[in-house]
Parts: sequence; structure tokens; C-alpha cells
Amino acid sequence: MNLNIKNTFISELPMDSNTENYPRQVDNACYSIVAPTKTKKPRLIHSNTQMAEQLGFSKSDLKSESFLNICTGNAIYPNTTPYAMCYGGHQFGNWAGQ
Repeated sequence: MNLNIKNTFISELPMDSNTENYPRQVDNACYSIVAPTKTKKPRLIHSNTQMAEQLGFSKSDLKSESFLNICTGNAIYPNTTPYAMCYGGHQFGNWAGQ
């Protein structure tokens, strides 16, 4: 795999200063750095080859163990930083918070 990763999201937006991973209210930040939770015995059920190609994955990538591990959180793509986005929004016409 040779993806062209542009991490402008994490290089330009404010990061959560708390590096501990637990559910909480995140103030004045757009994302938190997190380590993915590994899964046991992952398997690929389906992949969209057209979208994969647009993202830079080849057909052989989709069949690789490396692809499976990266997409399931069992591995982190080289030179990338895993993060969780801060989410907040409206639900049924009311502010639902983060």
C-alpha cells in the first residue's frame, strides 16, 4: 500500500490536551488522539473496489492482511495518527451535546 495521506485535519485544528482515552466532554478541541482497540480474528466481508481505488488502494491491497489490519484497527498506517473526532449535534430538534 502506498497512500497519499494529507493530515491537514490534525495539523490545522486544535487537539484535546487530555491524552487519556475514556468517554468525556471535550472542550476547545476538534479531536482526541486515541489508540484503536484491537479486534480478534477480523475478516473482510465486503469492500467497494471503486471507492478503494479513489482512496489509493489497489485490488491486491484489498486482499492483503495489511489492509485488513489497518481497517480493523489492529495496525496503524505508517506515519499517521489515529484520532477520534469530537462530535456534537442536534437530535429530534434539540441540542444533544457531545
